[in-house]
Amino acid sequence: MRKAGFLIAMALLALPATAMAQADEYSKSALKEMAPKWQAAYNAGDAAGLAALYAEDGALHPPNSAPVDGREAIHAFWTTVMESGGSTELTVKDVYAMGESAAEVGMWVGTAADGSHADHGHYTIVYKMVDGRWQIASDMWNSDMSP
Repeated sequence: MRKAGFLIAMALLALPATAMAQADEYSKSALKEMAPKWQAAYNAGDAAGLAALYAEDGALHPPNSAPVDGREAIHAFWTTVMESGGSTELTVKDVYAMGESAAEVGMWVGTAADGSHADHGHYTIVYKMVDGRWQIASDMWNSDMSP
């Protein structure tokens, strides 16, 4: 009887871990759609659509620059950046889902409006769940090119 009780207790303890793992796999699947959405909005010059991917209290951390806090300021930042034209290609390396938070790491390549190579580097994005959907909480990137 003791052994049966122990086995039942262990099974009950394992259920939340299994459910969490399944939820994290579901989240990873949903998160894999975020980079293509970001890239499409950026490449279309859609600053409003791009800003909508960020949480209201989200932040950008551009290289060699002060942080940009809040969706409205993020919208203004991307509007200014997009005025020069060009495009960005993202390559996602890993996505980590951790309950109501997640992270994505990858590489980016920027192309100037004339088609020339503009810059390239790495990025890390932290996501948070807001009203049942993933939004960008923090977006940080760097350039791999020498100044």
